Amino acid sequence: MSFSLTQQEKLRVQAAAILGYHLDPVSKKDMAMIIVISAVYGIDLLAVIFMLWNRRYPPLKSKSPVLMAAAYISCVCWFIGDLQINGHVHLAGTALTNCKGIGVWVRVLLGVCTVSSLIALRSYGLYRVFKQNLPYRGLGLYLPFLAYSGCTLIYGIVAQVLSPSVTVEYISYLDICYCPKPFRGALYGYIWATWLLVALINWKIRNIKSSFNESREMAFCCLVVFVILTFNTVLQFTNPQYPFNQVQRIVSTSLDHLGTNLVWWAIVGSPLFSCLFRRKKYLVYWKSKLRKDGFQNEYEVASDTQHSSQNMTFNSRSVMDDDFFFFADTGGKEGGPEFLPNGEPRPKSAGRVADGKSTHKRQSTQSARTLTHLRRLNENNRPRIQTSQSGNNLGDPFNIPPASPATAVGTPTNDPFSYRFSNNFYPLPSYQPPLPGSRTGVLPPVRLNESQTVRPPVESSGSITPLTPDRAYVA
Repeated sequence: MSFSLTQQEKLRVQAAAILGYHLDPVSKKDMAMIIVISAVYGIDLLAVIFMLWNRRYPPLKSKSPVLMAAAYISCVCWFIGDLQINGHVHLAGTALTNCKGIGVWVRVLLGVCTVSSLIALRSYGLYRVFKQNLPYRGLGLYLPFLAYSGCTLIYGIVAQVLSPSVTVEYISYLDICYCPKPFRGALYGYIWATWLLVALINWKIRNIKSSFNESREMAFCCLVVFVILTFNTVLQFTNPQYPFNQVQRIVSTSLDHLGTNLVWWAIVGSPLFSCLFRRKKYLVYWKSKLRKDGFQNEYEVASDTQHSSQNMTFNSRSVMDDDFFFFADTGGKEGGPEFLPNGEPRPKSAGRVADGKSTHKRQSTQSARTLTHLRRLNENNRPRIQTSQSGNNLGDPFNIPPASPATAVGTPTNDPFSYRFSNNFYPLPSYQPPLPGSRTGVLPPVRLNESQTVRPPVESSGSITPLTPDRAYVA
């Protein structure tokens, strides 16, 4: 594809002059713009790959990585269509002469309308979560998106069956695709209606005290898109021959894709860079700020310490490993996005109201759940060692001969973390996390059954080792 002034390009300029138009030929300025925007989308592609690779990282997962990857693909389709419609390249002898296929289906339907519907889907999902107290999944979430997609499909089919002179047609002597004013009006009216709906939904969630700026980032997205739509609408209807003017066509395309990149990076930029440069530190900050604003239920994060989460699993990795704080993956086989795994409606978050009593009530509920969860961990998840049945190995600290019940020592307590011992299994000593509201982490007192005793270590080498709390064993 040539960007120099060829003989064919000279004939094109002459044909436009005969019709009374001044046409700026395709030049290296168009090529420079294509290279710059392509390089930006190349960087975006690396970001998308990194985002999908780390899609289980909770701050990224809350941004719906699959949805944002689809939005990136739609932006690329939009760019390909702009190269054709705005006259940045020669169309003759290429597939770009198919003005309906590229200009309508790729640019408008798969590009502009699809990226608009995906952003609208995210905005509606936030409205469901923060206002309607509904999960970010299910038919109720996708029904408006499916309805919009159906309308878009009908729009494309109607445009396909209508005559090219009514919709968009290829003018060979000017080597350009031309769209009549009525069809442009229908197209821009459809896009304006989409973004006015997004703005209305965003207005409904404007008062949410969100830790991670969901309402503010969507407001920024709406502002950027309205600037682009206003500029393009005015340009399309005041100067429909703008592709003939090199400055106007370059500004139009550049503004389109500057805006799409601003919208995309406004949503995923912060967690993406944090995942790359300060992964663990940002995760701690993310969770603590989430708890502070009371959005534990919306993001499925526990309200207390990192050791006491109802969405936490213990394994051999570091406590700050990504899998330590896990979200149920509903973005795969079950078909839902990764943002809110809990399928059941939850009580309104404390972050939605300014009353401090609501915050206290939420924290009390979370504390009760934390106690129940830690009790289960004590009973089921602690490593156990089986004692020897022979009773002859005196060097084994867990092989202690039975003693009289009279020697048993215990501290009665109603502590919910008391160990439950069997006759043959004993938990290893380990640190217990502090109870919610306690100042220090200490081992809870031990409750002993009537059949359990505490005996001093056996005598060896003529001396008796003093009995200390850390050397007492339960028989």
